Amino acid sequence: MKTKLITRRVIELGALVLIGDGIMGLIKPRWHSLLWHFGPQLVRATTEELAEHPKTARGIYAAEVALGVLIASRQTPDVP
Repeated sequence: MKTKLITRRVIELGALVLIGDGIMGLIKPRWHSLLWHFGPQLVRATTEELAEHPKTARGIYAAEVALGVLIASRQTPDVP
């Protein structure tokens, strides 16, 4: 039972991060993308592309928010 609760908390935390990160990206896509411009070349190239194409970045960030909401909604038990 305790392991199940910990798992649910970790999944909910992941959903929270997806939602928050997605909303930040929707507000300022260029700034938010460049904030994560570090690490391996693939990650840097991706952040550069997102920064150069804010409309595409907003679409990706909106999908990220939707995924986070979907995960969070599936975590909550149905209560009558």
